[in-house]
Amino acid sequence: MNVKDVALISLGGIKDRKYRFALNLLGILIGCAAVTGLISVTQGMNAEINGQLNILGANALTIIPSNGDSDMAFSSAPQAMMMPASLTWRDLQIIESIPEIDRVAPIQNNYGSYTLTGTKHTTTIMGVGIDLFEINPNYEISDGRAFTRSDKAVAIIGANVAHPEGDEEPVLRVGDRLKITALGTSEPKETTLRIIGITKESGMTMGVNPDDMIMIPVMTSEQFFGSSGKYDMIMASLYDIDDTDAVSSKIKDMIEDIQVISSESVRDMIGQVTGTIEAVLGGIAAISLVVAGVGIINTMTVSVSERTKEIGTLKAIGAKNMDVMMIFLAESGYTGLGGGFLGGALGYLLGFTIGNFIGLPIFLDLGLWSMVVLFAIITSVLAGAMPAWSAANLNPVEALRHE
Repeated sequence: MNVKDVALISLGGIKDRKYRFALNLLGILIGCAAVTGLISVTQGMNAEINGQLNILGANALTIIPSNGDSDMAFSSAPQAMMMPASLTWRDLQIIESIPEIDRVAPIQNNYGSYTLTGTKHTTTIMGVGIDLFEINPNYEISDGRAFTRSDKAVAIIGANVAHPEGDEEPVLRVGDRLKITALGTSEPKETTLRIIGITKESGMTMGVNPDDMIMIPVMTSEQFFGSSGKYDMIMASLYDIDDTDAVSSKIKDMIEDIQVISSESVRDMIGQVTGTIEAVLGGIAAISLVVAGVGIINTMTVSVSERTKEIGTLKAIGAKNMDVMMIFLAESGYTGLGGGFLGGALGYLLGFTIGNFIGLPIFLDLGLWSMVVLFAIITSVLAGAMPAWSAANLNPVEALRHE
């Protein structure tokens, strides 16, 4: 019996029992769809996070006060903004003295308000060192210039501050003056700043949106907000990215109660989390496929019982045990092939739907899809092996007498 004969006979068996086949296929499909869809979402999360980390700069370090909380290493800027500033001018000097460090930029995060076209806006006012734009490429100036050492009453504003309604034409331009009011100070303070730059629209990055911020020189921030020599974070860049771990350890040894964040440390942590998620999803998929496999065993066992006379006829006309076994294994394999392929397609459809809803990039990974299909086929064939073996070993004489 050739391969074509095996394929045609097995397809005929499926056609005669299409409802059972559909139920078995559905069981495989659900498990494959779940694992494909959810893993595609975790891959999208990885891609999004890695993209944001690349924006932050591969050779950049962010130093923040830990307040004794080791988890702060991965809490990033939003949490650091809410923490009492505990980095000092002395800490800044220590970091600047490390030979492997190229540039350093202290950062203060304060809150202020400004009025534009009759509407009062509240935003973060960042006091930044002049090297911030060299350290962090996420802060890119689209119009105007960066800070210089001689700048005082000047500001660089985010794209949303310049375009508050999202209009193409900015409400604020380079050269305009903007009055800001300090919030959170002991007494009301106001100052007028000259706009020297507008940042390029970048969107949310690691929980922070530079488009909504106003940046001023750190010395101006210290004087205006009364926070001289105190910083919420310090950013630094390295000459050589290979020194990241060594410099991070050196900074921790030299300064107490701080955490040093690098793009690689965050990437490793995220990789561990998503790896765990994918392992759990793999376990869930395995359980789903095992349950579906039990259904296949049951269906194929019943099928062997119902087709005993047919098996006897096949053997009587020359079919070998291996031929009979291959017929039933092929039926199981078709179940896995159909369930795996359709499950993968449905999983990606779910993944794209979830990705569009929460704003994650979802990529069609043919390698993952192929692995899901292969796993489904193997599971189905293994589930059908015992009934197929039983069918192959039926005595043809007794099989022909079966009613």
